[in-house]
Amino acid sequence: MTFHHRLTAGAALAALWLALPGGALAQEVKKIRVGTWLPAHHLIVKGIIQPWTEAIERETNGSLDFEIMAAPLGPPPATRDLLLDGAFDVGYGVSGHNPGRFTMTQVMDLPFSSPDPWSGSAAAWATYERYGAQYKGEQEGVHVVGLFTHSAPLLHSRDKPIATLADLAGMKIRVGGNVTGEIIKTLGGTPVQLPPTEAQNAMARGVADGITFPMESIDFFGITPAIKQSTYIPGGLYTDTFWVAFNDATWNKLSDAEKKAVEKHSGMALALLSGWAWTNGDRLGEEKMKAAGVTFTTWSDADIAEAKKRLEPMRAAWLAEAEKRGLPGQEILDYAAEMVRVYVAKKDVNQP
Repeated sequence: MTFHHRLTAGAALAALWLALPGGALAQEVKKIRVGTWLPAHHLIVKGIIQPWTEAIERETNGSLDFEIMAAPLGPPPATRDLLLDGAFDVGYGVSGHNPGRFTMTQVMDLPFSSPDPWSGSAAAWATYERYGAQYKGEQEGVHVVGLFTHSAPLLHSRDKPIATLADLAGMKIRVGGNVTGEIIKTLGGTPVQLPPTEAQNAMARGVADGITFPMESIDFFGITPAIKQSTYIPGGLYTDTFWVAFNDATWNKLSDAEKKAVEKHSGMALALLSGWAWTNGDRLGEEKMKAAGVTFTTWSDADIAEAKKRLEPMRAAWLAEAEKRGLPGQEILDYAAEMVRVYVAKKDVNQP
């Protein structure tokens, strides 16, 4: 082979290499900034958002490069507006931090809707994917790629136990979202709505007598020393629906292949990823709470039945709002409940 032929062949191979996925100069790298309001080692960041971004980076062979910001640009309730303003490209947040803004999206926030993080998250996403386009105005300006709920909800108290429904009367309970606050109020407590980053101070200073939190969060936010007793409420008394979304302008700049890569690892995949994260976090949190001497109790069937009866007007109010918007509210509720049944974590298998 002559020098000329070798040079021509080498140039052809180099061009081929650069055209292949992963070729150093074959693609533009897009930096995607992810806004955050939680520490980097919190399970939402470390166990959900970070693995999600890493999967997409691998899927796109590095054409999308996510940067999770080191510090928040504002308090948690400001996240959606910061995302809309373009302060970052991707954000995540709690729907209930903005009361009245995401009412239909919060269908899983209704009492006794989410018995575990697997079924709650899966049902939240499946229901939104089926009906969300009809929720006019709720997600305007963003492209929602994921919804999930937190893990099994408990009631935790500083001094007086909440071993029965009657014990809740008159107690000040820290809540994270507006629907949870309404649940506590309806059952006789006084809700104190605060983001998770302020919960530790509220419990330590006695601003709240109790708190609505997954077990993972009690340990993570350093609240375990203030807790004497925790109460399981089978079926899931409350939950919060979290969202993950791109700013529309950022989303529209992605190529079709990049959008496909994001969608592959979002939606139901992201919902179930969150199920793993919350379940593992709760296991660790429960171990630490028990080691600290926290006692656990469970509401009786009679208390649960009475709570459901008292809370039924909340479901009726949600249905009335759906009807006002021209939405098939009962159909949405029935579909969400069916998805919970399909995806519920606790199943009897290999049984006749």
